[in-house]
Amino acid sequence: MSGRVLLRFALTLTVCAVAFSGCGSAAKRDPPLRGTRLEIYSSLPRRGPLRALAAETLAAERLALAQDGGRVGRYRVQLDALDASTVGAGRSDPGQISQNAGLAAQDPSTVAYLGEMATGTSAIAIPLLNEAGILEVSPLDPAMALTTGSLAIAGSPERFYPKIKDGGRTFARVVPSDRSEVDALLAAMRENGVRRLALLTDEDPTGRALTTDLQAKARAAGIAIVVSQEIDEQALRDDGSIAQVLAARPDAALDATGARPRAARLWRELTAADPLLQLYAPASLADPSFVAALGPAAAVAHVTQPLPGDGGAVARRFVRAFAARYGYVPSPQARFGYEAMRGVLAAIRRAEADVRGGRITRAQVVHAYFRTAPRASVLGPYAIDAAGDTSLRWWGMFDVVDGELRLVAALDAASGKR
Repeated sequence: MSGRVLLRFALTLTVCAVAFSGCGSAAKRDPPLRGTRLEIYSSLPRRGPLRALAAETLAAERLALAQDGGRVGRYRVQLDALDASTVGAGRSDPGQISQNAGLAAQDPSTVAYLGEMATGTSAIAIPLLNEAGILEVSPLDPAMALTTGSLAIAGSPERFYPKIKDGGRTFARVVPSDRSEVDALLAAMRENGVRRLALLTDEDPTGRALTTDLQAKARAAGIAIVVSQEIDEQALRDDGSIAQVLAARPDAALDATGARPRAARLWRELTAADPLLQLYAPASLADPSFVAALGPAAAVAHVTQPLPGDGGAVARRFVRAFAARYGYVPSPQARFGYEAMRGVLAAIRRAEADVRGGRITRAQVVHAYFRTAPRASVLGPYAIDAAGDTSLRWWGMFDVVDGELRLVAALDAASGKR
């Protein structure tokens, strides 16, 4: 099940499905965390196409904690790594994510939760953790509706936060959101000469949120949306949809559908019908299973992925420390996991300084994290805003070369420049 399908699943859940703390109960006073041991839970898939990146992300989180000696002030901090996938799903699974978030919510020593990873999967965990007042920091989930409103997802983002009136938001991320990814996609298309664009969607809410935002921005980028075609997820072939797309004479198509195997087949069929049609995909499709199944469509494929900014000497020290500890050089995306942990530890440290010898509360840690001001990091300087979004706006445009994604341009979505 894809991250986008997981978000669709999350939207079917009632916010009051949080049996752990009593739905509808009055807001409780946030008590100090007991003892001197704090738990940080990490939820990442150990199966499926994202398992290699998930393993690197977890390794980077462990490194960040180890560099602080597993302690912040008076507190000993422990990282509990949970599997967000199941054998049956073969990738991130909504039931497992719900179980992971529920476990963290029930543990009285939990101070923070690092997750989720695939696009949209955090929608499962956010309500459970918000109900418990626990800080959640995602290293790599960019779904925009989790932090900002989208016309494509009614009630977003407030619908994900059952305790927003009592305790505010508790979810933040170090990866840029889909909203800036749209800016990067439009900038890349413009540079590649795209003037007429086809949009491909299905019932997936995250894809609809992305295309809704893109439609609002396309004209200013000099790109006309000439057709928006909904793809039938159950169809054995897409001949009718492809005919309607090509009849509009687009230069390129953006695929915002949710199912990866389904998307790869669609791309092959589009390329067979028009070998010159450029094909674009957001980060939700940037995984090895999708890329490996593209066939001839690989020659016209362009995929965006989030990139860390220029971390300078801080990033170089991280790479050396990671290689020394694990025996290989990490991918750039591993830095997001490292910084997710570093940011949480810094928030605990600020919260402890605020209480001046007293015991911290979960609410104080949340408040401290949302006060993250511009600072040097492995991702470059960044801050966290009131919505929980990072000020980082770097995205990479990748082509498919020899069956793998290869970076061809780094785009600053804030300026539209390389």
